[in-house]
Amino acid sequence: MDAVKTLMSRSLDYAGIFPPAQLPLNNAIDEFAACRQHLHSWFLARFVLPTSKVGEFAQLARSQLAESQATHQPWNLAGLFRSSASVSETFEILRSDCVLLRGLLDSHPGALTVDSCELPLPEEVLNTHDQELARSFFQEAFRIFSEQHFQIPVFFEVNLNKSFEHVVLAARQFNLVEPGRCCLKFRTGGSTPAAIVSPETLARAFRAVQNHRVPFKLTAGLHVATRHFDSAVGCELFGFLNVFTAAVIGWTHQLSETELKLLLEERSAEAIQFKLDGLSWKNYSVSISEIRQVRAAGLRSFGSCSFFEPIDELIQLKLIP
Repeated sequence: MDAVKTLMSRSLDYAGIFPPAQLPLNNAIDEFAACRQHLHSWFLARFVLPTSKVGEFAQLARSQLAESQATHQPWNLAGLFRSSASVSETFEILRSDCVLLRGLLDSHPGALTVDSCELPLPEEVLNTHDQELARSFFQEAFRIFSEQHFQIPVFFEVNLNKSFEHVVLAARQFNLVEPGRCCLKFRTGGSTPAAIVSPETLARAFRAVQNHRVPFKLTAGLHVATRHFDSAVGCELFGFLNVFTAAVIGWTHQLSETELKLLLEERSAEAIQFKLDGLSWKNYSVSISEIRQVRAAGLRSFGSCSFFEPIDELIQLKLIP
């Protein structure tokens, strides 16, 4: 239980308004409020709020925010920002969205916190394969965030089906000056087979961030614990236990892409052994303290439209009561 909780504590960024759940915002707000009161609320990290829905959120969550303010238990948000194909248009949108999100916080003092932001990288940055362009994009983006007093980590989403090594190198370079602020976001799932990245590609991404010590998060398709076939999508999907185990073992032992791929493809939950002092897979083991270190510096969280499905998975596997 200790190893499981250390591995998965505050790991789930609740994204109930996104597919496949795609709940109306009012239902997602109610569900998040219920999750905060759940026995396993330790699993929950934050509510993913698109900046395009800030106004609607303020209206629909009025009673919940009043309660969180009165009880001094603020809701934790991840601000999901809009982007554009071009760098200049992305900065324009970002300035506007930062003002929107800051306005939401200032109008509900003590009721909300934002401890991370997410922003898709513009195609202009992804397509040029130019490390210097990526670095200058990060610098300007953080300057805009700072204007509205968002001195927090930002997760920049990359397209894993394109070259992304220049982005990883630029993030590493930025973090030499401001450690841990420039993070990456990898999409692991989708609604069609074409949207699902291969184990080889995800292993390459894991290897890149572990080599350069760049924090990251994952999103989409991680409701089930281990690798499995999803009939609704029509292909194999990753499991959340696989990816978190691969992250902590890979980061600690500097696994090769081949070894990472094997772990990401692991279909047996029993192959990942949780013990009093840590966890292991095959001949590799990590201690509780090593898990904590990787969760702090490496894999921070994963986005999911469901809180209850992953929890039910852990219960069925008898990993939590």
